[in-house]
Amino acid sequence: MKSSAKAKKLIQIGRHVIIDLPELNSFNVEAKVDTGAFRTVIHCNAWKEVTIDGENFLQATFDLNNEGPKTILFRDYFQKEFKSSFGEREKRYCVKTTIRIGKKKIRSSVSITDRSDMRFQVLLGRKTLLRKFLVDVSQKFA
Repeated sequence: MKSSAKAKKLIQIGRHVIIDLPELNSFNVEAKVDTGAFRTVIHCNAWKEVTIDGENFLQATFDLNNEGPKTILFRDYFQKEFKSSFGEREKRYCVKTTIRIGKKKIRSSVSITDRSDMRFQVLLGRKTLLRKFLVDVSQKFA
């Protein structure tokens, strides 16, 4: 990394962080930092494409932290194929949402999938963290 007088100071975080997802009405969600993943992924209980008044939407239901299901309509969405760490390919929907880590708000494209069998409902990928955070893997929730 080039050093420069104009270079902004990166915020240090640990390998796990507490985040807020205000547009999903979900707060104090434990997330795992995954610098090996390009895009952030968020657990979603159910999703489907719907048409309302001739316009297509992605309808997604989230229940992060067991706060109760919240159904959100996304106008701006797309599908992309992902390869898991096990080598399996899966087509996922991607949406844009705001992620708050501490005082920092980030508008990011995230993929949604069923992570109900995983310890962390959110994995923060490097695209979300790039040029904003420095990850200290020796720390948790730093």
